[in-house]
Amino acid sequence: MRILRLTARVSLSAATLLAIATAAPAALGHAGHGDEFKPQGDARQVRRQAESDGLLGVATARPAQGSDGLTVPSTALVDANGKPLLFVQMEKTYDPVFVQTGASQGDRVVVTKGIDPTDEVVISGALSLYAESLKTQPAEQAAETKTPAAVAVTNSKAGGGLPVPALAAGAVVLLGGGAIWLARRQKRDA
Repeated sequence: MRILRLTARVSLSAATLLAIATAAPAALGHAGHGDEFKPQGDARQVRRQAESDGLLGVATARPAQGSDGLTVPSTALVDANGKPLLFVQMEKTYDPVFVQTGASQGDRVVVTKGIDPTDEVVISGALSLYAESLKTQPAEQAAETKTPAAVAVTNSKAGGGLPVPALAAGAVVLLGGGAIWLARRQKRDA
């Protein structure tokens, strides 16, 4: 009997974990660089957060006007699969923007296309933001995660193993089955 009560408690805890793990994150509407933000490649918007931005070393500045056009520090550029990328600070996000670059001028690089003189460009911490942007789910994938089946499909598409809710549900089934088997065996032996 004690095992059956324990199984019921584990089952309730697993159901709670399953509900928490499958809850979809809130989708945020973002105004992007210029018009509505449209992701290009794998890089996604990163939400601005004062406490984590400081830990990541994120600092911004407007591009400088050089003799050949706008320039940014070379530390601002990220190599995104062979394409130069900058992060532009918006009201609530850092938006990845693919740019065209020109010649280097010391520790600065000329940007010929992709940014405006009024843009606040991330000049340090861009590589950390890029890594963070690769971890961020696109909005269409986040909407799919409302059901446990969608979580399993999303994780299997991403090359991951079983999702945590599936593992928790499997553990509950295994524990419940073991408790029933043990109870029947004890009855048979008695």
